[in-house]
Amino acid sequence: MLLSTQAIVLQSIPYGDASVITRMYTLERGMLSFIVKGAKGGKKNKKAAFLQPLSILEIELNLRENHELQYLREMRISEPFSDLPFSAAKTAQALFIAEVLRKAIQEEEKNEAMFSFIFDALCLLDKSPEQPDFHLKFLLELSHYLGFHPINNYDKNHPYFQYTDGVFHHSFGETCLNLQQSEHIATLINCSFSELSAQRFTRAQRRQLSRNILLYFKWHLPSMGELQTPEVLEEVFG
Repeated sequence: MLLSTQAIVLQSIPYGDASVITRMYTLERGMLSFIVKGAKGGKKNKKAAFLQPLSILEIELNLRENHELQYLREMRISEPFSDLPFSAAKTAQALFIAEVLRKAIQEEEKNEAMFSFIFDALCLLDKSPEQPDFHLKFLLELSHYLGFHPINNYDKNHPYFQYTDGVFHHSFGETCLNLQQSEHIATLINCSFSELSAQRFTRAQRRQLSRNILLYFKWHLPSMGELQTPEVLEEVFG
């Protein structure tokens, strides 16, 4: 079956002498993996340039049902980035987001709402000034589409965030964050992407906030496992 769809590149790994296996999240069929021939090479290799993490492509393929690997017929850039590839900070965030998406999304089926959210967020990341908390806000918003977004009931009577059920509790328990860490989670839940620049987390607070959000994700998504990219982000943002 001939299929044309938008796709977001999440990972590309070498395969043989000149090819790569790339994993993409597609609008029409969810998560798919492809063999792309002739995609290994230097900076002048057009195919390799297309397959950078979080590139947004328009692809065409002959879909083979019940096959783990598909073959691309054509691909082209659908939404060119103007700043993301040239910003070390945004590139680090892109690598982190790509790794999270690769591990968090398992289904091979259409989810237009989640694809649209990711698409819009990536365009915003590209066009906005560098923001050290963007990837953390992205994770909390992504959890909406994965089915475990935290309940926004934070107040003085419910100040402790329990990561096992995603609710703020009235008293501290062994699976709760402390008062300050819970407040930081609530702050991030309640602000929009456009309001992130007004937040002033210290490097230590941001590092802990990242670890707590990932703890929340790993509790609800055992497939997450250990990630490789957070260490890079900690070096860039703290």
